[in-house]
Amino acid sequence: MRLSFVSSLAVVVISWVVFLPFHQVEACSRIFWNSNGQAMLVARNMDLVDYPVIYVMPAGISKEGKTEDDNPARWTSKYGSVVMAFWRCADLCDEGINTQGLAFHYLFMSDTEYEERDLSRPGVDGGIFGQYLLDNAATVKEALDLMFPPQNTQLVPGLGDLFPCHVALEDATGDSAVVEFIDGEMVVYHGPAHTVLTNEPPLDQQLDNLKRYRKFGGNLPWPGDVESMDRFVRASAFLLTLNSQPFPSLHPNLISRLFSAIRAAATPFGTRASDGNSWPTIWTSLFDLTNKTIYFTDTVAKNNFWIDMGKLNFSPSAPVLYLEAYRPGLFGEVSGLFIPLPQE
Repeated sequence: MRLSFVSSLAVVVISWVVFLPFHQVEACSRIFWNSNGQAMLVARNMDLVDYPVIYVMPAGISKEGKTEDDNPARWTSKYGSVVMAFWRCADLCDEGINTQGLAFHYLFMSDTEYEERDLSRPGVDGGIFGQYLLDNAATVKEALDLMFPPQNTQLVPGLGDLFPCHVALEDATGDSAVVEFIDGEMVVYHGPAHTVLTNEPPLDQQLDNLKRYRKFGGNLPWPGDVESMDRFVRASAFLLTLNSQPFPSLHPNLISRLFSAIRAAATPFGTRASDGNSWPTIWTSLFDLTNKTIYFTDTVAKNNFWIDMGKLNFSPSAPVLYLEAYRPGLFGEVSGLFIPLPQE
């Protein structure tokens, strides 16, 4: 097993349950701003044509890994969380944050090659892998420990087409990790320096490429295309500028400043990467891990709203709630607009 910065990891990958053939989609950018001295903030562009739904998951829910074999993992959620999901399905989560300030994000990476299923280990299907981490871990380290022996839980393929992804993790202490699956083995980059992620190629190649550019050891100007590697460079570069304040009279708050950086890595409508695979940025999310607040914009619905997690009920007796984030007219603090999930 290949390791990077973390040793003795024993986990196998997961793929994602999907219903459309997105084998060559390039999508998404993530920036973690953990150096501002006030709050741990992470922003992410979602470049995927989708109708996002936000779910409030209370603590105390009994869940299982939803694998198609005889050994799914089973657990009861220790922490409550808020998750964003694909295609109006709570079991297809692409990112989220829990009440302890741990967050995760899936980003597409076509170079992903997952490990084979080991039936001796309890399995967790890809669509709820993020929930599994948020339910059981308070920090990045604890999330990574869930992949260590003795628990030795395995992430497994789901139904339908494989959705190759790498995952970013961050927490309220400023810790961060990127988890990738290369040539059937798990590779982990763990530490607060891992603040930017886009798509192809794997992170080690992105970091090598970054050294060719201005402010990172090279002489090249920052690129302006929508290619994944170009977005990685731009996101890294603009993250460097966030702590400077050339116009103090403007008094931009931290949220506004990070939004300005992540939008510089967005994919505008009508643009394409050289291989024709880029999709436009449909929504942008920003998590304040310190103050447990979620900010969300939907480009198509023209929504700009936020969610104060302190106003939500995550107690074990609380119901699962949801909000269709693409519903037109959402503005301001919207925690009171969540409604119970219909009973099956």
